[in-house]
Amino acid sequence: MNLTLRLTVVTSFCVTLEFYNFTLLIFLANAISLNFFPTPFGIGNIMPVFMVFFAGYLARFIVGLIYSHGGDQPGRKPYYIHSTVLMSLSTLGIALIPGHDIIGNIAPLLLLCCRLIQGVSFVGEVPGFAVFASGYSRKNSRGRVTGLIVSSLTFSNILASGAVWFIHSWFGEQAVNTWAWRIPFVLGAVIGLISLWLRYSLAETPVFESPGHAKRKTLPVTSLMKDYRSQMLRGVSLAAAPAVTTSVLLFMPRFQQQYLHQPTSRFMGSFVFFTILATLSFIFAILSDRVGRLPLIRYGSIMIIATVPASTFFLLNGIINPVMALLPLLIAQGMINGAYESSMVKLFPAGARYTAVAFCHNLAFCIFGGATPMLLEWLCNNGWLLSPGLWPAIASFVLMGLSLHWKDRYQDKLNPEI
Repeated sequence: MNLTLRLTVVTSFCVTLEFYNFTLLIFLANAISLNFFPTPFGIGNIMPVFMVFFAGYLARFIVGLIYSHGGDQPGRKPYYIHSTVLMSLSTLGIALIPGHDIIGNIAPLLLLCCRLIQGVSFVGEVPGFAVFASGYSRKNSRGRVTGLIVSSLTFSNILASGAVWFIHSWFGEQAVNTWAWRIPFVLGAVIGLISLWLRYSLAETPVFESPGHAKRKTLPVTSLMKDYRSQMLRGVSLAAAPAVTTSVLLFMPRFQQQYLHQPTSRFMGSFVFFTILATLSFIFAILSDRVGRLPLIRYGSIMIIATVPASTFFLLNGIINPVMALLPLLIAQGMINGAYESSMVKLFPAGARYTAVAFCHNLAFCIFGGATPMLLEWLCNNGWLLSPGLWPAIASFVLMGLSLHWKDRYQDKLNPEI
């Protein structure tokens, strides 16, 4: 197996395992709420779970201000090793925490601590892997390489929703809410060891090890905001669209149960949604190496704006089923997913690339990803049931506007001096 292919396979597999652990909490929100927040706090017992979910993204962003800058100095590999250990231990910690009925208010505090550690460990994962793999890829295959990583990220949601679907089908709702919810977390901690073993086999990227890069002075975030303001804005908007869509899809089991009054097979729906999205993301990533990134970003944004609010309206009125309602969003977001990581990598020079890409990615996923379930729950609970369709359209509208004066550099060579 050649070096580029081996790197792509290993990094993609590691992304899948790590993000599986990071998103389990939202799929098991109902069971988590019953075990850790049994008494409503004036905001219901599901909202605290969404707040804990958001806390992981917030920790990811705050710590990332330091973490990602370090990635441009001593290298990427040490961070991957440390993050795997932290993620596995914190995930196992969630599985082993006694419930509120046993240790009282200490239980939700321990849950919050474990979630914060998950966020810290996941700081450099996706942007780091995108930069890491791009350093190996040729210019005519960069979309395919980064697209595989994005698809692997989505595939983690397939595994998470599939695991939750399985335990609901095998043990039943009552057992899941009582104890079986812990099984996917234990499994996640165990398979994290596989990721750790694989990461020891990775070497530093050629771009990072090149003499030109070694002489470059890395840039703090304050300098990036001053010297690359427009690129940073574009980078955040690029990551915001997939962040919103992913969180909307993560929210769908709750939306289907609470607001559409559908049975527990809703997790099968999530499995189908993410399978479609992962497949389309990789197909469009391959296409982006031929037609460019901007056409896919623009067409995907237009499609979301034009169709997703209407399809959500049809879903609420029983005209179409959830799969048909979400299909336009899945197709359009597949276009954006296929192009956004490779586009973001090209926005910045190598000396600032890790820092800038991680900052944009973490900020967007913190604000537009981690907070979306809380926002949607509040809006839907107050009668704004169209919000799962309107929120992606708003994010796509911003992305579409910012792309109008954007130069597509998909055929440019990636090197330290761009």
